[in-house]
Amino acid sequence: MQGSGTTGDVCKELGIRYVGLDLHLGFNIINDSLIEKIKESPDYFFLHPPYHDIIKYSGSVWGNNPHPDDLSHCNSPEEFLDKLQSALYNVYDSLAGNGHYSVLIGDIRRRNSFWSIQADLIKMGPGVLESVVIKEQHNCMSDKITYAGRFVPIVHEYLLNFRKDRLVFGFLDAAVKTSQGLVALSNATWRAVVEWTLRKLGGKANLSEIYAAVAEKAQEKTKANPHWQAKVRQVLQKHASNVEWGVWALRKAA
Repeated sequence: MQGSGTTGDVCKELGIRYVGLDLHLGFNIINDSLIEKIKESPDYFFLHPPYHDIIKYSGSVWGNNPHPDDLSHCNSPEEFLDKLQSALYNVYDSLAGNGHYSVLIGDIRRRNSFWSIQADLIKMGPGVLESVVIKEQHNCMSDKITYAGRFVPIVHEYLLNFRKDRLVFGFLDAAVKTSQGLVALSNATWRAVVEWTLRKLGGKANLSEIYAAVAEKAQEKTKANPHWQAKVRQVLQKHASNVEWGVWALRKAA
């Protein structure tokens, strides 16, 4: 989600190794594996997602048509959070042990209702929340509007900073990392779990392979829902593609 690439320019000035990815450059963080793209586990990720549909990107800022996995074109807050969480688990899975990731996000007020996106993101973000930095927000669309009455505009946004824990116990290290993955996935939505599973299985797998992987990697969720296999099938039917009999794949953009 590098946008115009300002972060890359700053990294270049500071002599920091940097890889910048974005949907408009052809990388889909919902369906494409970060670890396969980067070929290593970075120490740090910085994400600046759209603030739901405040600014439409694909088909407006870039491209001629809306992209189905553009977070700014989500039809509801629920869809936005589902897709954002899938992106966060892609990041978490690729991050080096004891690495960090940060998300810059703002809140939304619309028709007298206030949506604290950062509060939802704190609850659903995998890893350990280390700090929240509140920063002044610039170049807002609301800056051009004059409001009547006792209206308090949103003039800030949040930088949420998470850490991926990793304890090292020699040959037990792999088991420790697996157990931490289980804890991280316990707070994921079913869509995020299924999409994460398909990515780990190479983007395509049959139903029995998907069941086995979900049962292994999301034990807390499967224990809490005796009908979890039906839930997995529901997510696959809605958000994946049935490419052949009994085989499902991550849905690619048209």
